Amino acid sequence: MTGLDEVTPHGAPVRTPGPTGASARFLWQYLRSPALVGAVAPSSAALARAMSRQARGYAHILEFGAGTGAITRQLAQDHGESRLTIFERDVRLARALARRHPNAPVWDGCLHERAAIVLGQPAHCVAVSSLPFRSLPASVLGPTIEIVEAFLLAHPERKLVQYTYGLRAPFDVSTPRLAWARHGRVWTNVPPAGVWTLGRRD
Repeated sequence: MTGLDEVTPHGAPVRTPGPTGASARFLWQYLRSPALVGAVAPSSAALARAMSRQARGYAHILEFGAGTGAITRQLAQDHGESRLTIFERDVRLARALARRHPNAPVWDGCLHERAAIVLGQPAHCVAVSSLPFRSLPASVLGPTIEIVEAFLLAHPERKLVQYTYGLRAPFDVSTPRLAWARHGRVWTNVPPAGVWTLGRRD
């Protein structure tokens, strides 16, 4: 697939089967691929703000698994001076994001299929993720963690911002060079979500 910023920011609205509206599109995707969506409702405004706070001070922001764009909107609002690049597996959701954020490159497909884009970012870069690591199928989980870890290990100032519904860290890292830190829980989200960051120990 091509980067959607090259083909979809302009033009006629995409016609998609099933329900319409952000929440309905999210539910439609959940019913089609629950393991790849990992939630039953879009992120709340409170969770979006909590995630966005962790991206302060970065000139380049990547968003992994943007979905219907709840966190994307907050990132664009809070960090208008930063370069935002968006990744969303589902092509229909990615096209909708490209229309709403014409200044941000939007890439469809699984994250590991976009490894060159992820790894080619400037050193001072943060990744804000809504990927459902604990529910991803093994065929997707392994390559996704591999690319995330490679992104973080390439430069010491990089970090991953991730939320999870469970009490454990979002996923198990494969190297002691990376460590998770927890930044509280957003109880008003449905379901409540913990905010974590992952970065290099050194």
